[in-house]
Amino acid sequence: MNEQQPSEATAARPRAISPVIPLAILALYWGAFLTINYLELAVFQTFLYRLATTLALVIVFAGWWVFNRGASWREKLAIPLVAIASLFVTMAISSPELEAKPLVAPIMFIIGAAVTLATLWIAVTRHASPATRRRGFIALAILMWSPLALIRTSGMSGGALPEMHWRWTPTSEQEFLASRQQKAATGGRGASSTDTATKPLAANQNDWTNFRGPNRDAVLHNVKLNTNWEQTPPKELWRHRIGPGWSSITTAGDRLFTQEQRGDREAVVAIDAKTGEEVWSHEDQARFSEELGGDGPRATPTFADGRLYTLGATGILNCFEAADGTLVWTRDIAKDSGAKLPEWGFTSSPLVVDGRVIVFAGGPEDQSLLAYAAADGQPAWNVASGGHSYSSPQLASFGGKQQVLYLSDKEFTSADPATGKKLWGFSAGHTRTGMPATQPHLIGPDEVMIAFTEAGGTMLLELKPGAEGEEWKIDSKWQSRDLKPYFNDYVRYEDAVYGFDGNIFACIDLKTGKRHWKKGRYGAGQVLLVADQGLLLVLSEEGEAIIVEANPEELKEVARFPVLEGKTWNHPTIVGDRLYVRNAEEIACYELKLQ
Repeated sequence: MNEQQPSEATAARPRAISPVIPLAILALYWGAFLTINYLELAVFQTFLYRLATTLALVIVFAGWWVFNRGASWREKLAIPLVAIASLFVTMAISSPELEAKPLVAPIMFIIGAAVTLATLWIAVTRHASPATRRRGFIALAILMWSPLALIRTSGMSGGALPEMHWRWTPTSEQEFLASRQQKAATGGRGASSTDTATKPLAANQNDWTNFRGPNRDAVLHNVKLNTNWEQTPPKELWRHRIGPGWSSITTAGDRLFTQEQRGDREAVVAIDAKTGEEVWSHEDQARFSEELGGDGPRATPTFADGRLYTLGATGILNCFEAADGTLVWTRDIAKDSGAKLPEWGFTSSPLVVDGRVIVFAGGPEDQSLLAYAAADGQPAWNVASGGHSYSSPQLASFGGKQQVLYLSDKEFTSADPATGKKLWGFSAGHTRTGMPATQPHLIGPDEVMIAFTEAGGTMLLELKPGAEGEEWKIDSKWQSRDLKPYFNDYVRYEDAVYGFDGNIFACIDLKTGKRHWKKGRYGAGQVLLVADQGLLLVLSEEGEAIIVEANPEELKEVARFPVLEGKTWNHPTIVGDRLYVRNAEEIACYELKLQ
């Protein structure tokens, strides 16, 4: 009988922690986390769902940990406290760059990995001594945050995944600034072009003078490409480092214009189109940085009548003589409107029309859409058009009336470019996830296609002017979630629309909004229409140039060629037989063979 009684040591030993429940929790978590990638969700929705799933994991796992009977209360309290203390210590020694940015995405993945390792340790040490199990938990609690001390981030991908690098590796901006210092030390400098510096700069017929081209629609005319890139691939003419930023490239004559970040200064840069060397630059004391996009200005310069108009990410609106960079006037649209700095910076590429420079500020009341006199920068008019948006003003003509269109979180607004008088507004309706970040796309004399948010998809509107003194009639012909652009604009060719549904290239029917296909795995890229051939030039997030037929029946790739390295969100530019591309790390020019 005595031999059947448990010993005193055995009776005092805590029972083992069963891994069944944590393994079930883990299976549910990773199943949900991975399934999210295959749902028809907007990119920002995907991020929010991942965040919600991770929070649910923390709550459920913490609840199980508190109420499981296999661990002592000392163990239950000590391990979370060690993990919290470890986080504070890690943040104290982490990269200053990391401290300056939100850590939601990296922490989300660290928590998922830590819970996974803890669960596996529970399973492995189920029959080990409590001391062995406890040592493993403490080691995990101490080390789980160690990646934050070893990494830096450079933003996130278009799929809302963090881009992480070893802390000790230089950033592309640091390498860029070092190359500039070295060039200055050796007497190197940009092309002087002194023969044209005193002459007003003029644009050629096919120059790319605005964001997404002359009409802001990413449509290229008067060019036919030789698409046999296997035999005649794009020829690299020059390539240079560039400061971070998502500004695209505009052109006028023999000049290219863009914006970039240079340390604590934001720069507008004029570049010699033949060599890629800097002709002139202007720097303002300003720096913008955020977790998703990273560093640098967002808006694209606008060329008009010999002058260049630029908007920085913190709200600095400048006007220059485009030939030599002389600053004509400057404004601060945040100060003028009372607007707060948007989460992703000011992104409105200036629209110049009828002697007015129009930008979106998003200030309170009627300080939303602002117009300044192009000649001297004096305020001309302002109109209410919502508080948040990452779109740019668009010029259009409906019912014989020229008007400026703007897409915001509140409504789709039309205003008279000369006076700022509001002509009509189409409400965004109920609150949706995200903010507008694409351009209104003019379809016909009385139709326009818009996307208020990625989650809401696209819609086709029909506009009809009312009789004298009556309001415009605006009807939605269809609304579709089969094309959900994020910050990736779309193009129309004949009766089909081509663009990015999340991170996958897709085609929908213009008349119905129904999807034809969704197949192109190009990440968060951009697209340009070569109208004379019915071809699409897609610039992928990975920096590949891909030629695709504008074919509603199927996705048919014609050619592809790598043109850049690194994350590429900037729109491509084609002028004649030259392809200009850039991202946050480099800028390059390629010669294209034409038919």
